[in-house]
Amino acid sequence: MSALRKKRETSPGRVLLAYDGSEEARRGLELAGAMAGPGGKVTVVNVIPVHGVGARLETVSEEEGSEQQRLLREARGLLARKGVHADLVEGVGDPFTEILAAAAAVDAGTIVIGQGPRRLPLRLSVSERLVRRATCDVLVVH
Repeated sequence: MSALRKKRETSPGRVLLAYDGSEEARRGLELAGAMAGPGGKVTVVNVIPVHGVGARLETVSEEEGSEQQRLLREARGLLARKGVHADLVEGVGDPFTEILAAAAAVDAGTIVIGQGPRRLPLRLSVSERLVRRATCDVLVVH
């Protein structure tokens, strides 16, 4: 077996973590850090959901922006304790779309996300949509 093929079979590739500070996301952070290993890198994305007031106008409050910064700093600190470098990505918009875009931008081999609740009956959660549509592996943490 070639070294490249063996690496593909044993490596998760670049790891992207969708982080919202929830208990599931914190467990996901632990797993993402273990996957990357000491000296490795995890891309952490946090998305502020859009609160549109018009077809093209999106509003993000100062409080939402501050909370996003806090969550990203928190993730960076937790990963740093494990010797893992974190690249931070701020997103605004539809979480599903923004997470997929961030994964494509870093050529992620694995997306790690906490299992979120369904918001409306018969509507898939972000994690369920990612499992169905992502072109890379998706690890859903319960």
